[in-house]
Amino acid sequence: MSLLEAFGYLASVLIALSLMMSNIKRLRWINLFGAAAFSTYGYFIDAYPVFLLNGWIALVDIYYLIRIYQEKDKFDLVRLKSTHTPLFSLLKERYGKDITDLCKKFKWQQLDDSVVLLLFRNMKPVGIFAYKELNSEGKVEVILDYLIPEDRDFKAANFMFHGTNNQLNQEGIKHLVVQPSDNAHELYLGRVGFVKVNDFFELQLN
Repeated sequence: MSLLEAFGYLASVLIALSLMMSNIKRLRWINLFGAAAFSTYGYFIDAYPVFLLNGWIALVDIYYLIRIYQEKDKFDLVRLKSTHTPLFSLLKERYGKDITDLCKKFKWQQLDDSVVLLLFRNMKPVGIFAYKELNSEGKVEVILDYLIPEDRDFKAANFMFHGTNNQLNQEGIKHLVVQPSDNAHELYLGRVGFVKVNDFFELQLN
């Protein structure tokens, strides 16, 4: 197999891999690299329809990536009086297995004595955040921090943990404590600003 042929296979793999992404931003980035590589491959083998089509796809990916990065999402947190609501029940039915697979230490009964917030992104429900108060000085333990797969791009985390005008601040929360469920959870917590303290991760809000 020649180097050029191997490059063509790599480009094909990138395009196929992009179609498996649930996160639209990740899909666009991988598809961009795949289309650009496949367009280059088409040029070098004199397959100009391949060159032109994939070059056009790469330009389309660039256009939508620019729109994604320029778009200002609107996030809202809504405090639930009860988890026995149609919307929460629908989220639990639709994403319950993903929640328990992802948050391995979480048990549904923990929500009975927790504060439960629904996270909305552009008026679409995208996450569940639950916590218990540890003291009267604004220290809380996070029981559940879940986002649906297609919205895991860290914009929600920036709103939740680093914004100044969100409900966590309004409720007087100043200090978050989380017990990680696995190594992947630890990596996520570190990336969004939590610091490891013994067996827990903690974050001081602004």
